[in-house]
Amino acid sequence: EPLAAGRRRQPLPWAVFRAGWDDLIDGLERGARNMIGIALATAAAGIIVGTVSLTGLGLVMTEFVEAVSSGNIILMLLLVAFICLVLGMGMPTTAVYVLLAVLVAPALVQLGINALAAHLFIFYFGMASMTTPPIALGAFAAASIAQSDSMRTALHAMRFGAVKYVVPFLFVFSPALLLKGPIDDVVVAAITAVAGAVLLGMALTGYFVRDIGWLKRVLLGVAALCLLT
Repeated sequence: EPLAAGRRRQPLPWAVFRAGWDDLIDGLERGARNMIGIALATAAAGIIVGTVSLTGLGLVMTEFVEAVSSGNIILMLLLVAFICLVLGMGMPTTAVYVLLAVLVAPALVQLGINALAAHLFIFYFGMASMTTPPIALGAFAAASIAQSDSMRTALHAMRFGAVKYVVPFLFVFSPALLLKGPIDDVVVAAITAVAGAVLLGMALTGYFVRDIGWLKRVLLGVAALCLLT
């Protein structure tokens, strides 16, 4: 061992060095190609967000939501969800929340919605833009790794994660999920919400242990909606 340690390290054969260099160049080339789709989506999202920021459209959106909804909480939440999906496109988590908390959350609070529920509502839908077409950066990044079609991957991601479009409404209509109220209400709300979310996921994906037929999927969907409501 001392003799082996004292020997001068032999240089790598040229063939090994050349193979490693080729792998490096190939990896860089593939990475650049995979980034093309993500870069285009990011550029499009940047144009939309920049337009909203420069024109003050965000404040107009808030006033528009209040005027159109006319106090109808369901309609207002749907409009706010759409606005959050648009403004959240291509933005990091912190930036999404700060933007939506300033532009959108006050409208929900003014309507009488609990402040915590309002902020969780906008946060969930803002981040849902990562897997919601047409600009689903999270799904597009996964598609580039899997070498699959970007939009098809985004649509599958949207379907598999459809529960995330329901949970924010539960926060608004069921304060017990935010640990507000008697302990028995909190426990019942938590159990029914979890069970409903699981059943809804099974109905939308069509799978639980094995593939399930359309009839079972419909029944599971109805049971999920009953539990969630």
